[in-house]
Amino acid sequence: MKIARPGKQVTERIAPDKSLVRLRQELLRLNLLDKALTRTDSGLDAGGELPLVISLTTYRPRIDNLHLTIESLFQQSRRAARIILWLSRQEFSEADIPALLRRQCERGLEIVFCEDNLGSYKKIHYALQQYSDCPILTVDDDIMYPADMVDQLLRAYEREPGMIHCTRAHQIRFDAKGRLQPYKTWIRDSDTPEPSLLLMPTGAGGVLYFPGCFDPEVVNREAFMQLAPNADDIWLKAMSFRRGVSCAMVPGYEAWMERYVSIPGSQRVSLKRRNKDPQAGNDTVFRRVFEQYGLMERLLETAGQAR
Repeated sequence: MKIARPGKQVTERIAPDKSLVRLRQELLRLNLLDKALTRTDSGLDAGGELPLVISLTTYRPRIDNLHLTIESLFQQSRRAARIILWLSRQEFSEADIPALLRRQCERGLEIVFCEDNLGSYKKIHYALQQYSDCPILTVDDDIMYPADMVDQLLRAYEREPGMIHCTRAHQIRFDAKGRLQPYKTWIRDSDTPEPSLLLMPTGAGGVLYFPGCFDPEVVNREAFMQLAPNADDIWLKAMSFRRGVSCAMVPGYEAWMERYVSIPGSQRVSLKRRNKDPQAGNDTVFRRVFEQYGLMERLLETAGQAR
């Protein structure tokens, strides 16, 4: 059965009340903490028809609250076959793993130690090499995910398996003369229902990558650590664009901020400030990566065709 995509709708976005956001954060935190402390059942579905791998990483400032993210993934209405946490041995040893994460390992969480520290690339680089035949869902370490996230993404993938599916994305913008606009002027958190080569998924909401969606260059660690060491979203966008793969958002972004709740205190340390730096920021990195692989002209042509 073919399901038609909904037409584009204009949604008025109202900033959520901060006190309600904090209340929701605390209620979710307590609920997930209780489950992490008391549940003993598996958080996986190893026998499912689709061998989904959920992959993530973290760093020292966030390790003590990571059980909240993991538990939200265990409590999905449709569960993954594996949930893998990639840690760098340059940051962590076995002794650094909190007790709550150790409990979650007994319920299916896998913790894999990597010799090198590839930053945020750890969540995709190693998974692509070891699970290339499986759909891979990357998630961030600072979100308590809604219980239907995996189901939404998998249903979208099953309808349109040749696209990268996500719940949050930015739309690349060009001016009337076809010139690439600065990153800060892009359509942030786009709500377009149409698949596009001009959508760049952002990792916070989860991104589902299908086998073969990237150019083989995607695992060239020397290249991505030199060209975009702190901008994996841009690198992955370039590698899927090089392959000619469009991205699509699942419906319902208007409620994203209410559904995808950040872990309290998690935003005190992030890459946002670094990515605004004029030398290492998103504008510089985007141009550097796309020009390195001769993709800028193709990007401009794509934008022209979309107008």
